[in-house]
Order: sequence, then structure tokens, then C-alpha cells
Amino acid sequence: MKFISGVLLCCLMLCSNAAFAVPDDDIHALLNAQQQAWNRGDLEGYMAGYWHDPSLSFVSGGKLVYGWEKMRDAYRQHYGSSRTMGKLTLKLGHIHMLSNYSAMVTGGWQLTTDAKSSAGVFTLLVEKHGDLWFIVHDHSS
Repeated sequence: MKFISGVLLCCLMLCSNAAFAVPDDDIHALLNAQQQAWNRGDLEGYMAGYWHDPSLSFVSGGKLVYGWEKMRDAYRQHYGSSRTMGKLTLKLGHIHMLSNYSAMVTGGWQLTTDAKSSAGVFTLLVEKHGDLWFIVHDHSS
């Protein structure tokens, strides 16, 4: 009886750990793909990491923008062409799982252009849709 109880306890512990497994590799890959796209001047590739939906929200510079298209348009207006996008470096800080399909991600960013260099921090809400993770909220400052 003790043996069966021990086996059941081990199974329960393994299942509970799997349920809260942090998808580090997937989220790292998402941010890495965005960084690479930005650095080659590919705004559409960068935006592919964001959930293409009107509910997407972006907070930065005292402004709140809703919607994928509006966010892309704001980036286009601010950064212009691929030549003026500069070099982006993203550093992942911490991933806090909220459920099996959502996580809060914190980290830092640095952007260097010909005109200036700036840096800050970000908090992202990412959600898993199908097999892929997407950013559904981005607060960068």
C-alpha cells in the first residue's frame, strides 16, 4: 500500500510540474525572431510576434495603442524605413506563468540608431494560440 501511495504521489508531482512547465525556449525564440527581424529592417517580420488582433495593446511613451495595424502604423511613423530602424537588443529577464497558455515576461531593451541610443524595460503578456506564442500586450518604457 505504501508503495502504491508513493508511486501515485510521484505521478502527481510529475504531472503538476508538467502543467506549470515554463516554455523558456518558445518565448526566447519569439523574442529572438523579433530582434533579428528588427535588425534586418523587417518591420513586418518584427510584427509577426504580435497577435494580429484589434485587442492587441501597446503602451509606450505615455501613449496607449490598440490593434495590430495601429501599432504597426505607429512603428512606421516613428522609425520610418528599414535604414532608420537601428539595432535592437532584447534581454529576457523573467517569465512568470499565469496559466498553461499565458505568461508575463519582463526584460530590457536597447535600441541604437545613427541618431541616438536609448534603453529601457518591458513587460509583455504572451499567450499561446495553437502551437505558437504571441505577444498580446506590450508595455515598454
